[in-house]
Amino acid sequence: MRITKLLVVDDEKDLLEIIVRRLRRKGFQVDEATNAEEALLLLKKNIYDVAIYDIRLPKMDGISLLKETKMIQQETEVLMLTGHGTIETAIKAMKLGAFDYLTKPYNLSELEMTIAKASENKLLKEKNDSMRKIIEQQNKFHIIGESSKFKEVLELTKKIADSEVPVLIEGESGTGKELFAKALHYWSCRADEPFVAVNSGALPEQLLESELFGHVKGAFTGANKDKKGLVEAANGGTLFLDEIGEMPLPVQVKLLRFLETGEFRRVGDVRERKVQVRIVTATNRYLENEVDNGNFRDDLYYRLNVVKLTIPPLRERKEDIPLFIDFFLQKANKTYKKLSAEALKQLSTYDFPGNVRELHHLIERGLLLSNGDVIEADDLLLPRQKGKISMLKETSRTLEDLEKEHIYAVLTDTNWNKTKAAKILGISVRNLYRKIEQFQFKE
Repeated sequence: MRITKLLVVDDEKDLLEIIVRRLRRKGFQVDEATNAEEALLLLKKNIYDVAIYDIRLPKMDGISLLKETKMIQQETEVLMLTGHGTIETAIKAMKLGAFDYLTKPYNLSELEMTIAKASENKLLKEKNDSMRKIIEQQNKFHIIGESSKFKEVLELTKKIADSEVPVLIEGESGTGKELFAKALHYWSCRADEPFVAVNSGALPEQLLESELFGHVKGAFTGANKDKKGLVEAANGGTLFLDEIGEMPLPVQVKLLRFLETGEFRRVGDVRERKVQVRIVTATNRYLENEVDNGNFRDDLYYRLNVVKLTIPPLRERKEDIPLFIDFFLQKANKTYKKLSAEALKQLSTYDFPGNVRELHHLIERGLLLSNGDVIEADDLLLPRQKGKISMLKETSRTLEDLEKEHIYAVLTDTNWNKTKAAKILGISVRNLYRKIEQFQFKE
């Protein structure tokens, strides 16, 4: 429960003591001052929900203090305490931004009620500001898609964006998982804080632990100075752990502890550090299977899988293909170019094992190879047109068959450059080597 923080300023010390004692007994956190100078020093050090000023103060009066307060802390609600002879001054204070005024003598119950209203008003304004920021970010951060499956995921994303719970994003490579992770961040009250992404499968165990949690000088060979980890860099914001299914088990243990306590240690350090970070993870694997196979901790899985977003593959939302084509043409500043009817037809019947990322690459290829203002079907060089692999000639092909054929096609296109092929496929080089071994490819 949030505790309302108050600043009470009155030069009548006996009255000030009575007010402060009563408010503290009622559960408020209270700072006190007997003049404006003391109050201004406190305002520069602390943030207050409600400030209570006597209008008659020595040297600088309550009205002047109100003006200074609004310059330092615009959001703080101010109550003015006034005698009968200064009601006009109190009304002037209202015009300058005071929330309300009380006329002396007043009872303390009346003061408490007015404080409660002022605090509630401040909370409401904070919520409205937060919602306004979220709406502004939603308008800026546009995600493409009109299909019903996609809209369901999008609505869930908006609903959970401003919460603190961990989110697990599942989907095939190239479906846009990182885009949704960014949406969760930029559509939330954390939008002005850091968004930090790390590929959990791109680094060996020791380097990944250091990358996440940092290290101290001398922790290992080459650790020549202290280094802040990405967990610290993301403090207040969002840490996005991509390819979480490839995280080594020892690092999983440390991540679990961090999720449970918010605390961590840099590699080689004994000092506990604490940060506030929202964790969003993504995977193109079925983590339940990884848990069953002993490759992923079940306790970590349940910690991460508080809310799951499953991004549909492009083959299940083909009505969105024309939207993506227009977007990619705009992105390339080639809006004068169009796809021929045959090119659109072929794209609409293609299964896109590489999903949106593959479509993007096909459009880029078509822009490079096309002559004139029309991109023809031959310019796209779909895999089945190359005479190497027929992706669609058999409707009974399994998803594993399609994956195998697509990976082989990309490897062939890149002359078996593993780094380049992994980038096109949207997977780590380590994962690509695993696929090559799984499918027994020979160079």
